[in-house]
Amino acid sequence: MVMIRFQNVKVLNKIFNREFNFKIIWPIVLPAISLCIFGLVLLRSTSFDSIGSSTNYITFYNQLQWMCIGLVVFIFMQFIRLKILNEYAYHLYIFLIISLIITYFMPERGGSSRWIEMGPFSFQPSEFGKIILVCALAKFLSDRKDNKDQFITIILSLIIGLIPALLVFGQPDLGTALIYLAVIFPMLYWIGLRPFYLFLFIAPIISMISSYSIETFSFWMLILVFILFYSQPTIFQATIVFVINTCSGLLAIVVYDNLYPHQQDRLLTLLDPMRDRFGSGYQVFQSIISIGSGGISGKGFNQGTQSHLQYLPEKSTDFIIAVAGEEFGLIGISFILLMFGIFTYWVTEYLNKFNNDFSSLSLVGLFTILYVHLIVNMGMTVGLFPVTGLPAPFLSYGGTFFITCALILSIINNNITNNI
Repeated sequence: MVMIRFQNVKVLNKIFNREFNFKIIWPIVLPAISLCIFGLVLLRSTSFDSIGSSTNYITFYNQLQWMCIGLVVFIFMQFIRLKILNEYAYHLYIFLIISLIITYFMPERGGSSRWIEMGPFSFQPSEFGKIILVCALAKFLSDRKDNKDQFITIILSLIIGLIPALLVFGQPDLGTALIYLAVIFPMLYWIGLRPFYLFLFIAPIISMISSYSIETFSFWMLILVFILFYSQPTIFQATIVFVINTCSGLLAIVVYDNLYPHQQDRLLTLLDPMRDRFGSGYQVFQSIISIGSGGISGKGFNQGTQSHLQYLPEKSTDFIIAVAGEEFGLIGISFILLMFGIFTYWVTEYLNKFNNDFSSLSLVGLFTILYVHLIVNMGMTVGLFPVTGLPAPFLSYGGTFFITCALILSIINNNITNNI
């Protein structure tokens, strides 16, 4: 009995900080709180089915409940030793892969298998998997920081990210799969890898995207030639890079043919949002109208005709930014950007003071998750990015996603508290 108690105490000491150093980094937390409050205002407005009449408060009250849970999660995570994320990063990564595989055997929801259901309880492992992937990459890169073979480091990092990304893509969930890949390159850059090496892996993707027209592809290849000339690789390396990018552009049609029909429509709509305004482009078209009609100051709270007259789809999740633009105009959009700008500034300020490789890398990866979510979400509301279903951090309705954001914020806060 004594031995059991001792072991339990030892386990608890391994998980929890003995000092219980609870400190809130307000320059980081306050912008997030401001966005949460603004998100509640927007969700309160979307509760009205038509101007002046309210019939459904479910999303508003549900989000309020999730925010309370998120607050508990934030406070709880401040007492956790973040070193445990480093020590068990690979274990969590294996757990993520197994969880993603299990989703393929779960009942479908809306044509996709993203949830693990256990009786009345269900969760989406791909959401929490974003954090797990960042921890796994942070551990891998911090362990290999002094390794001179940068090319192998990039290859192995891509493999670590590609395995869960492909599993998520097959669910299908293109947006989350892109997030899994997006965190890799900022983290590689942070450990000091040569930007030219990173460019070599990004360039084929750009070649595939630009291949939709001969003019665009030709212009991109000219840029590629200029970059190769400026970087001064060997003739052999330059030739290989040029050939790979040319083949990537030619193979784009093969990749396109293997996408799901709705993903093909989204890509075509990205290239021309007005091509099918009442079909695949309907969401983007209505979103552009919503934002444009808001003007400088917006139509006012609960006065958005696009959202309240049911023209704007997914108004509480994917297109919550469009609601902000219609009812609060450029001022509302600027407020969102200002809050994220403040958040970005202070994350960068604190990041430069870190002397722990794992902590700094995990902070870069976690911040990238939030940043890419915001940029893609705002971009897709105006047709700059395809509609991938990525919600806006702290603004969009969603339980699992909000808890993920709360976890990210809590880990960032804990990281800064214990490294500054």
